[in-house]
Amino acid sequence: MAYTSSPEAQQRELDELRNAVNCAVVLEKAGFRLDRQATAQRSARNLKFRRDSEAIIVNHDGKGWWDPKGDGKGDVFKLVQYLDPSKNLGHVRQELRALIGRSPTLEVVERTKGAADRPRRDPAELWNRRTAPGQGTAAWRYLTEIRGLPDHIVAIAGQQGALKEGPHGTAWFGHRDADGQFTGMEMRGPDYKGFSTGGIGKRLFGFRADGGEAPVTRLVVTEAAIDALSFAALDRFQKGTLYTSTGGGMSPESEANLKRVMMQVAAQPEARLVVAVDNDLQGDRYAGKFAAMARDVGLWSGRISPKGPGEDWNAVLRTRREGMEAGSVPVAPLCRLSEVLGSGAKAQPETVSPSWLGQAEAHGTQRGPRVSASSLPASSEPVGKPAGPRSGSSPALSL
Repeated sequence: MAYTSSPEAQQRELDELRNAVNCAVVLEKAGFRLDRQATAQRSARNLKFRRDSEAIIVNHDGKGWWDPKGDGKGDVFKLVQYLDPSKNLGHVRQELRALIGRSPTLEVVERTKGAADRPRRDPAELWNRRTAPGQGTAAWRYLTEIRGLPDHIVAIAGQQGALKEGPHGTAWFGHRDADGQFTGMEMRGPDYKGFSTGGIGKRLFGFRADGGEAPVTRLVVTEAAIDALSFAALDRFQKGTLYTSTGGGMSPESEANLKRVMMQVAAQPEARLVVAVDNDLQGDRYAGKFAAMARDVGLWSGRISPKGPGEDWNAVLRTRREGMEAGSVPVAPLCRLSEVLGSGAKAQPETVSPSWLGQAEAHGTQRGPRVSASSLPASSEPVGKPAGPRSGSSPALSL
């Protein structure tokens, strides 16, 4: 392919390169190899490639890709720059020209024989064989003593079938899609953190602290299931709230599922989304992504994060519990409201208490005042209404 300089010819070349070079070829050139076992657990449309601890999923017949541990995704041009951010568009085009006509070898990554090579069991089968944690069990003690979760929150999650006890004192948090189908589980313990292999994979963990009698009008999205439980323990607006977790990084399928749930919630009057992510760079990325998804479906949204840099909601809960046990008057950690979406305009970052939602809703699309408080709000109901109330109903969420 000859290099040409006119804008029209350059655009034609970009389109031809995008269609002519398979993302798998780029990955193999960079030292990635196909993980046949992980790929077989997904589908022929999703091919998983590994290089040491890195993993990239190729989809759309080689035209697209995404990083299951981060936010990277896109076409073959973005893949080259993702692997080597120092390359500009000219460098990328030069590299891709040399790969035209090549097909991926699909050479399988070498694995050491051992436990990882044993056939993996269906996570749904493992889930169905387990029971909810009971008082005094290893998982119960882990969640209530080490993680500081209130007994009633743990009990409710177990009663709703969202939480089960795994081996070695681990707690399993079930993920389901928008139709209620079980897809896998987050697994947490004193010495273990992971997600189940096999099955469909991450979708959403979800539970209702109010028992689930009222329609879901408020969706809280956190990064981890323990943070969802922790936020519910700190929350004073539990009625009609579905507390969820994405389990960290999301696949395109997971994002599509979350958007479906947002659409179901958005159909309810006065619906809103609370983006309760961590106070770190990853939390910033999730907040931007979830806010954009909410805008797409017409759902009011706002972000709330712990004040301390790098903190998550379980750290906030444990700090509060330690203060109460020490006999001091607990001071609720101030939180950061980085975005309130009503008309679509961004609000400047403000420092507010966890009662920010009621304050923001009371002011509609206007920015709420700078608020500070020494405790969590005592009211169990939010004050005011979010911008743009809607009428109508949606099918009951299965989560």
